[in-house]
Amino acid sequence: MNATAETPEDDADLIIDGLNITERVAEIEEQGYTIVEGFISPPEVERLRHAFDTEVPITEMRAIGTDTGQTWRAHNLLAKTRAVDYLFLDRRIRALIEGVLGPRVQVNVTTLFNVLPGETRQFLHQDDGLWPIPRPHPHFVCNALIALDDYDLENGATHIVPYSHKWHDRKVDQDIETTRVVMRSGTMLMWEGGLWHGGGANTSTDRERLGFFMSHNVAYLRPQEIQLVSVPRETVKQMPTELQRLLGYHRFGIGVDGRDPIDVLYDGDVFNPTAKLAQEWRGTQDETGR
Repeated sequence: MNATAETPEDDADLIIDGLNITERVAEIEEQGYTIVEGFISPPEVERLRHAFDTEVPITEMRAIGTDTGQTWRAHNLLAKTRAVDYLFLDRRIRALIEGVLGPRVQVNVTTLFNVLPGETRQFLHQDDGLWPIPRPHPHFVCNALIALDDYDLENGATHIVPYSHKWHDRKVDQDIETTRVVMRSGTMLMWEGGLWHGGGANTSTDRERLGFFMSHNVAYLRPQEIQLVSVPRETVKQMPTELQRLLGYHRFGIGVDGRDPIDVLYDGDVFNPTAKLAQEWRGTQDETGR
């Protein structure tokens, strides 16, 4: 997709491919989430569905209050398929994520998942709860879910609790009233990591609920999926530089012995080429008198 940014004046809203980024980031700040209808097209949906069915090894997952085994997940997605690379680089997604988290971000979790008939409801949870950082704290996780099937009340539309990302003085209440995110295939739900949410129960008899999930966190936190280990280096070498950066090959602090991690990715040299033994440095000093 060729994104075009429209910013006629310095104080004007940022608009990319017709999506008002400024307004959407403000929605996330205020209510904890935003819903973008028609974010990807039907042909894109079908390409992702085909990848899930034919390219991606999956596992059965029992987590966050479910124990039926009726959810299939494909974690570590960027090691398994190239079908979703373009979404991580989508200008709208990059602008939204950076609008919430700031410019220094990395990939946290990559997942295709399928909620099957008979799956029970997840517990409400906060995606930023893994890191033991007292609340309130700056935003450090931002997530997106793109529906590949229609999401409705029967097949498990996601439960959310609007504004809960601001409730720093209370624990998640499993009995609280929720809002269900009913959305058509191709729609994206994006939320701040503190928002209370959980997958719904699939009470249908024959309808799956397929979705693509991407999570980002700020670059100074350890991601849940260790992308530097999870994705083979030979695979990473085939990716665009921007996606390599998002996997963690960014120069944070000193990098690798003062080198850019992407340079190390290609040449494997973890020593700075200027590095010498102490006796060599002393010899140099003796020669120069310094």
